[in-house]
Amino acid sequence: MRYGFAYGGFFAALAAFLITTASGAPSRADAPDDAVVARVGNRVVTAGELSRRIQSLPPFQLRMFGRTEEEIKRNFLEMVMVRDLLLSQGAVDQKLDEKEEVRDRVRATLRTAMLQSMRLEAASTPVTDADVEKFYNDNIDKFRAPERIAIWRILVATQEEAAKVIDEMKKDGSVKHWNELAREKSLDKATNMRGGNLGYVAADGKTTEPALTVEPAIYEAAKALKDDLKMSPTPVKEGDKWAVIWRRQSMKAVERSLELEAPGIRQTIVHQRTEAKLKELRDSARNDRVRDVNLEMVDDVAVTSQGDLQPARRPGLLPSKRPSVGMPQPGHDHR
Repeated sequence: MRYGFAYGGFFAALAAFLITTASGAPSRADAPDDAVVARVGNRVVTAGELSRRIQSLPPFQLRMFGRTEEEIKRNFLEMVMVRDLLLSQGAVDQKLDEKEEVRDRVRATLRTAMLQSMRLEAASTPVTDADVEKFYNDNIDKFRAPERIAIWRILVATQEEAAKVIDEMKKDGSVKHWNELAREKSLDKATNMRGGNLGYVAADGKTTEPALTVEPAIYEAAKALKDDLKMSPTPVKEGDKWAVIWRRQSMKAVERSLELEAPGIRQTIVHQRTEAKLKELRDSARNDRVRDVNLEMVDDVAVTSQGDLQPARRPGLLPSKRPSVGMPQPGHDHR
């Protein structure tokens, strides 16, 4: 009978369970963790394993296995643990463990277990108050930031040109018109194609882009405007040039205390320790175990725009003349 192993194994395990209980072996709360409560093939279920699995379930699920503690333990063993072992043993008997998709899942489970083990190891090393304070001081810019203003700016050579830009915006104050003027007239080639958007500017003229700074006068002029999409009514002197500025919005000063940020910093430090251990393990294992990496063969694996893998084309074959589905081809009318 094809599934005879399942029935035979089930009753053998159940008999082992009943014999263990009837023979006077510890089976209650005082049972040692290594006490055997069932045998399924070459696998042993211990009292400790049974207890761990039961404790991992919420109370509402446990109630499905019986009304009393005794019923719950016996039924959980019989209906869950023995059943799972029988199915896994049946999979081995049918050589399902040799299938590649099953091996992929096993590797994924092992990978997850390895990461969890490393996280627990990293978390077992206490994060001291000194560690937290050092992280806070080393990354103070993440916890404290001055008031900043989002500014758009068109930079021109003369005051007269700036005044003309302001007059143009009085006729049409739309964002589209502003962007057109920025592309056409702004001398700042780093920002003119994005409407002169400087991002958030601090009082010292620094922006969110380290390579982009402006005169502090730009910030001061923007600060004098209301935070409701207002444009400067007059040109603003910036070095030897003139600017038209548009205040878009502002960001209040931020100052988060060490006490407030300490819990999050502790989690971050644990995460960093885990990543450092993972990198160390990966680098060490890579040197010892990774070999025969053939990047030329990797290049032969084709991936479509939808992310589907395509069979590698054998050398000497011409590409198909049929266009791929879903991607318009140049020169074709797809109406």
